[in-house]
Amino acid sequence: MPTDDNPLLQAHDLPPFSQIQARHFSPALDQIIAESRAQVAGIIKTQAPFPTWDDLVLAMDEIHARLKSFGYVLERLTWSRTGDAWAQAWLDCSERLQDYQQSLRRNPDLFQLYQRLADSQIARHFAPARKRTLEKILRQFRQDGLAGPSKADLEDLKLRIQGARNLFMEHLHEANKAWSQAFDDEARLSGLPASFKQRLADQAREAGRKGWWLTLNEETFRVITRYADDRLLRQQMYVAYSTRASDQGPLAGVFDNGEVLAQLLRDRHQYATLLGYSNYAQMAIEPEQAESPEQVITFLHKRLARQRQVFTRDAQRLEAFAATQGFSGLQPWDYQYLAEKLRRQTAGVSEQTASAWFALESTFSQLLLIAKDLFGVDIVERRDVATWHPDVRLFEVRERDETLGYLYFDPFEVAHQDGFPNTTTLRNRRITAEGRPRHPIAVLHGWLPRGSGTNPVLLDHRQLRILFHEFGHCLHHVLTQAEYRDVSGITELSRDTAEFAGVLFEQWCFTKPCLLRVAKHHQTGEPLPDNIADQLLLYLNTQTSWDTALFLRDALFDMELHRSHDDGRTAQQVFDHVSVQIGHLPVSANERWPNGLDYLVTGYGAGIYAYAWSKELARNVFQKFERDGLFNPATGRALREMIFGPGDSRPLAESIQAFLAHDDHRSGSTA
Repeated sequence: MPTDDNPLLQAHDLPPFSQIQARHFSPALDQIIAESRAQVAGIIKTQAPFPTWDDLVLAMDEIHARLKSFGYVLERLTWSRTGDAWAQAWLDCSERLQDYQQSLRRNPDLFQLYQRLADSQIARHFAPARKRTLEKILRQFRQDGLAGPSKADLEDLKLRIQGARNLFMEHLHEANKAWSQAFDDEARLSGLPASFKQRLADQAREAGRKGWWLTLNEETFRVITRYADDRLLRQQMYVAYSTRASDQGPLAGVFDNGEVLAQLLRDRHQYATLLGYSNYAQMAIEPEQAESPEQVITFLHKRLARQRQVFTRDAQRLEAFAATQGFSGLQPWDYQYLAEKLRRQTAGVSEQTASAWFALESTFSQLLLIAKDLFGVDIVERRDVATWHPDVRLFEVRERDETLGYLYFDPFEVAHQDGFPNTTTLRNRRITAEGRPRHPIAVLHGWLPRGSGTNPVLLDHRQLRILFHEFGHCLHHVLTQAEYRDVSGITELSRDTAEFAGVLFEQWCFTKPCLLRVAKHHQTGEPLPDNIADQLLLYLNTQTSWDTALFLRDALFDMELHRSHDDGRTAQQVFDHVSVQIGHLPVSANERWPNGLDYLVTGYGAGIYAYAWSKELARNVFQKFERDGLFNPATGRALREMIFGPGDSRPLAESIQAFLAHDDHRSGSTA
């Protein structure tokens, strides 16, 4: 296929999604790899006498960026489009692309050139961003085994690790699909939100059934265990979800992840020890802000200790409330249900009632205006550019008529696919060797349920927080001023740095001024009344300990699991030990939560703690906004310049210190 006819081989600022067909991918990849091989050979030859920044680092960065861009578009289109041709495009290209990218990361000649540049006299005078970039590139080479003697063993282990991760998720997906319940009697759905019941009815209709059809995923588990009045239904859902992909429960042994997880942990541990680390946790935490797994364990235990009184208070109040509701001998599937009823009784409002003021369209519009007030940017919708799906919207981020970057908003869940809200990227910001900027592109996947008919999508507070969280990631990505791809994009950040902006933006959702600003009744357009805002905040601060305990349990388990692999315990035994340490959560004998904990295989292995670590830092930053004004443009500008701007060219702690010092200087404080 001629280059002129293949949109994947043409220069573009935004991917030409409407022009790309499945048949374009394989020939495009053939040409991209062939050209890259020739370019790499030329770089190695010309740089051998004296490696330089422009002709080694930036030249290789151009190659990596092109490969990354191809991969992002391949993944986006083959994920969102159906049919044999698209499935074949993924099969033809994904593994070939990955193999070639890995070959570059394991090229000994390139490694030596980067190392020589880093050791050179001129590199001592590099700006911090350049030093940081070289440091990260060399660490990646080392973790791929270039500096060690066991390259073949590492290659085999890496393939096995990836295979185990894929199989873990495949088992989980199949376990979710295999469990369902059909209902003809609406009485069994008593207590469930009307919008959720409509979704169950829609699912039944799509499946050619009558009544309501309940399937298994995280959102249905949350809704059923929180709202369903039918105790047997809550029990059935709890047992099915807590035993997914295990040797227990209604599908015992069918998609068991037990041995898959055991193999994954063995291979991760062996990989890390071959590279000279004591365990996988030590390797995983090397690029993070934390200094060691032990420091993380101590940090989490301190958080746990601070929560003990809250745990006791909430448990006592819940037990007393349960007695008034006719409950005795509480079971694990009763706690969230009763906690929800107690929240509503205490606050006089429910999350579902308040959602009438948080329609997706108007809420997102207000979120864009908040970004404008804080950061001085305009986020303008581009309706003249085709996206990969009619529901996906494109926004251009501008400042004084200059393009800073782009944001795709992909709001809705994909039918019959497992997924979760997240932010991905199509391009990192970088400045080419010729001095031309390549604009960053972020993608916000909301994974929200679609509205039914003329009914708009209404957000409960959890969904509102998720929207703010993911939008924070997008702003972090788009507003950076870092010039090099390895330090500019959120995908290049350490895990605890990457979560900072998301956790920070969630803080606005717990303030009355922000709730009043973004809320507008979806039918009347009226603002949220003051008293309902107060009630909602009281609701949100009632019986919070159960979610806190769940997070601490998963974070401690994850770190302990990867830190202590060689002590002979199974994953379930480690989990049981951590559960006893937490002590607050109800447990049934056949629960197998590790088998369904997808964080272990989706990039968070030994990293779940990062949310709590980042939250500590985010609270310090947010306190400045509380003092200066939640929408203060001067404070917003400082956040943009001091924290978002540098990207990963310096540690997050240094960026936060600069932000606080700038603020202290401006206010005349000597603290």
